[in-house]
Amino acid sequence: MNEEQLMNKLIAGFPELKPILDEHLADQEGEMLPYLLMGGVAQWAHEQASQEPSLVSRLTQWLDAEFASGDGAIKDLIGVGFVEMLPETPRGDAVLDLLGPELTVVAREMNLFEPWT
Repeated sequence: MNEEQLMNKLIAGFPELKPILDEHLADQEGEMLPYLLMGGVAQWAHEQASQEPSLVSRLTQWLDAEFASGDGAIKDLIGVGFVEMLPETPRGDAVLDLLGPELTVVAREMNLFEPWT
């Protein structure tokens, strides 16, 4: 599976993300840029984590499973495109607390659990 296929699979599994895809495609003249789109998904997850924690938890668990089974390109897309775009603690706690075990390790490696002083 390549990055674009992963994004299509993600949108199919989470129809709540379809407006993000539609806006992305409109902004990019119909071209899907997976890293940029995944950044939009990260922003959405951060905004929704307090209001819809079960939905965001399902999303992060799905991403965690895809990360665990994915090749290097998929790991990079999820790690850089999603996890790295999340706000650090304490601002990002609502979504950081919902990450699965694989993505929690990635977030720790990116120091997202370390408060910036």
